[in-house]
Amino acid sequence: MKLRSCFISSQTRLPKSFILLLLLLFWLNLLGAQSSSEIYKQLKKLNLLGSVLYLAAHPDDENTRVISYFSNHVLARTAYLSMTRGDGGQNLIGAELQEALGLIRTQELLAARKIDGGMQFFTMANDFGYSKNPEETLSIWDKDQVLMQTIACIQKFKPDIIINRFNSDSSGRTHGHHTASAMISEWAFEQLHADPTAWHPKRLFHNTSWYFYGTRENFEKANKQGMLAIDMSVFDPLSGQTNSEIAALSRSQHKSQGFGSAAALGKRMEYLKLVKGKELTRNDPFDCIDTQWTRVKGGAPIGKAIEKIIDDFDFSAPYKSVVPLLEVKSMITELKDDHWKSIKIEEVDSLILNCLGMDLQFNANMPYGVLGEDLQIKVLINNHSPLNVSLKQIKYEDKLHDLNQPLQANVLFNKNFNTKVSGAISSPYWLIQKGSQGMYTTEKTEWIGAAKSPAPYLAELSFSIEGKKLKIGLPLQYRRTDPVRGEVVTPFHILPQAGLELEAPVILFAPNQSQKVKVSVKNLGPSLSGTLKLETPKSWELSPKSIQVDITSKGNQSDFYFNIKAPLEAAVGYLKPILQTPTTKIQASLREIAYNHIPKQYLVSPAQSKVVALNLKKGVEKVAYIEGAGDNIPQSLSAVGVDVEILKAKDITLKKLNPFDAVITGIRAFNIEESLAYKNKILWEYASTGGNLLIQYNTTRRLKTKQLAPLSLNLSRDRVSDESAYVQIINPKHPILSHPNNITAQDFDGWVQERGLYFPNQWDEQFIPLLQMNDTGESPKKGALLVANYGKGRVVYTGLSFFRQLPAGVPGAYRLFFNLIARP
Repeated sequence: MKLRSCFISSQTRLPKSFILLLLLLFWLNLLGAQSSSEIYKQLKKLNLLGSVLYLAAHPDDENTRVISYFSNHVLARTAYLSMTRGDGGQNLIGAELQEALGLIRTQELLAARKIDGGMQFFTMANDFGYSKNPEETLSIWDKDQVLMQTIACIQKFKPDIIINRFNSDSSGRTHGHHTASAMISEWAFEQLHADPTAWHPKRLFHNTSWYFYGTRENFEKANKQGMLAIDMSVFDPLSGQTNSEIAALSRSQHKSQGFGSAAALGKRMEYLKLVKGKELTRNDPFDCIDTQWTRVKGGAPIGKAIEKIIDDFDFSAPYKSVVPLLEVKSMITELKDDHWKSIKIEEVDSLILNCLGMDLQFNANMPYGVLGEDLQIKVLINNHSPLNVSLKQIKYEDKLHDLNQPLQANVLFNKNFNTKVSGAISSPYWLIQKGSQGMYTTEKTEWIGAAKSPAPYLAELSFSIEGKKLKIGLPLQYRRTDPVRGEVVTPFHILPQAGLELEAPVILFAPNQSQKVKVSVKNLGPSLSGTLKLETPKSWELSPKSIQVDITSKGNQSDFYFNIKAPLEAAVGYLKPILQTPTTKIQASLREIAYNHIPKQYLVSPAQSKVVALNLKKGVEKVAYIEGAGDNIPQSLSAVGVDVEILKAKDITLKKLNPFDAVITGIRAFNIEESLAYKNKILWEYASTGGNLLIQYNTTRRLKTKQLAPLSLNLSRDRVSDESAYVQIINPKHPILSHPNNITAQDFDGWVQERGLYFPNQWDEQFIPLLQMNDTGESPKKGALLVANYGKGRVVYTGLSFFRQLPAGVPGAYRLFFNLIARP
């Protein structure tokens, strides 16, 4: 059986863009000052030819202890293949969701890999939200595409062993994405082995633990034949860290998920259960796999030469290893094995620069530019070694500059160039085109698998080092000095000439209501002029028809207003701003994503806002919103004229809360706010004296207190992940379903991603359940919405995912939410 896929064999000619992408990813990982101990470890890694691919479904699924162990202790090439970018999860550090959250989590994975030494790959599968079984997952993902992309990744990376985080027989016991990732991995392994021309990984393991056996006791009793037990708490004297410390630092980069970790002390056993492949004869996953240079024809002398460099390495003068490394490079270039030849040439080039102590920078004079804008770029090089080094050429944008510039020890080379911004708009390649619910898509098929798009500018620097040639690629970056953080380095971006932004992602109208709608235009280039129009749905009225725009100075923003009148009947549609300039039509919005732990990102997407005309009665004027994990509900309430005051849990007092018509706790507030362990009593007192308290969902994990309401309730992991699941109103005469809006089954039409999550499964008899729902094949769940009178007031606990529905402009969700917070 011969596989038909986008395999890249050793004979395939790689596209130039893909080669540049690989070079960029390599140098971004390895460039930077290296200590002698780090260089020494790189030398030892140069002498090992083994690869490990870890595979799971989401950012945070990877076991950083295992990745770090293989990368830093075994010294194998190690990578993590994540099926998705985690777009469907929640965000504990901000309000970004979906694609914007996926960008954050992609960068957090890259930050984690920078610490644990792994590489990072993805398929184009979209994290569409929680899935209860792999059958649903694989019906929404394009199973064949994800499988072939997984196979292609294995073909390119060529791992000796694959390690799955999950197992394929866990359907119904964990996230459907988890089980599906293991199933896909096993299918890929089988199909590769069925093709004699394909790469054959030697073994497939499951990184198992007591979790997969239900209890620690069950795991202790389990048959462990075919299972490796490895202590991964090893100490590295070169870095002065245990593997557990490195792994904890890596996992702590998943800040949007609240996964800050501390290093575990003592033994930390990890178990690898053989799933497929050659049986083991000893407690070593590489058992009977040649990981030395002898695996490559003609490689044995190279291994001996590297051993001598390691033995002779001078920690006080690493540059002494440069000449023998240049000789090793010449030997590697003679190899017939293109796979290991390209990998080891990249490694040896990095080692040579690190041994020289070479500082390299390719800097822009601004963080972003627009097409045609003047751009000043600067190349800075500092050689710290006494060796004979010269810069022969600098090449960028097909412009070649011959220099033949000697680089004397610690004498800075500084060269400026003037050019014009050219190229494609910087945007994540998987977001350029509209995908489906389960899959992203791209015309740049050669980029599939990569963590991010290549840099828009890449300089190729050619050196002569003791008479030998060396070329490297440098991405263009922008550097600034922050008074608190110090030097901040961000990638240079190419952006549209302007960014268009409506004042809210969803704008609500009453039928026949007129509103002024603000369109903000940000000039991203030197100057901007054009005609601004606003496309509206049919039956919506607009004036004026267009507005002239003239904005000078880069970064300036102006606001423009249109009068919009909704139709007489309830309706849903989209407003789309368009700016026509003399040279182009601009329809893009620009979202800046900036956090200290990851590089700044720009999300360029079509500019539009959802407009909804609905019969909405509010019954409330002023509410307090106690911050939780971060969501956009306060903005959604403000958009319909409610006065929302955002409070921190630690600052609440009864006196502060009493003036509000309702008090709302943000999602996961009881998971992240330490002060709610004692401040919750103030919430109960507020309700008992006549207040209206709405508590939104919390998870069972890391609760700061078990008292989530003044009346007892017990959280479960019950959820309804099908956003179209039938909702039965089991208490239709309850006043909260009729005041101020009459709630019917139609109000649950058009919900997005899910119905709700982490429903209580037990509660005090004073709580009245109002709704019943379930996913297909499951028992009915009644804990989605619980209401109780408490003293003179009311307490509502809900697991319904209003944090997704309100920002998405779901009319029925708005109507129900206002019933929950309206004055009784």
